[in-house]
Amino acid sequence: MSHEFLDEKEKKVLELDARREIYNIVKKFAGIHFREIERKSNLASGTVKYNLSCLARHGLVKERKEGNTLRYFPKEFKPDNNRVMAFLRQRSVRSIILFILIHDKCNHEQIVEAVNLSPSTVSWHLRKLQENGIIGFVKEGRKTFYRILIDKNEIVNLLIAYQESFFDSVVDNIVEMWENV
Repeated sequence: MSHEFLDEKEKKVLELDARREIYNIVKKFAGIHFREIERKSNLASGTVKYNLSCLARHGLVKERKEGNTLRYFPKEFKPDNNRVMAFLRQRSVRSIILFILIHDKCNHEQIVEAVNLSPSTVSWHLRKLQENGIIGFVKEGRKTFYRILIDKNEIVNLLIAYQESFFDSVVDNIVEMWENV
């Protein structure tokens, strides 16, 4: 990966092969968590932990804690997108977001059927997405309908920018559909 936008001090931090590899993984997989970095780099936990803390201390990566999960983002990643990307990195939640993105004003039953998760799991994820301002809902009689609250183009831009890091045919289909509109 290119490092042309780094100053000399930052380039010096990346001289160590393991650190540079971890940095490149974080750049490619923005929103990645520790265990994924460990798996992708094939480095020992202690090595990953030490180098991530060094990268964070020098401002090359940012850490964001979400519940019990610590996620890592490249320094140039927009802070507004941290929350969204953290959700998009979770396969089941990503499926829910993408379904709502395509099917504006869908209900719980439709989401459950489409994403093939239990109703209680879908409810839990929907609640988390609501609490974080990603989705909202409208009640019509006894039915609740969900919709995306944030800029849909921003979600699609993240999907396009990090498409290859998702390894997900649903993401590929959404990106292709969006590009053809």
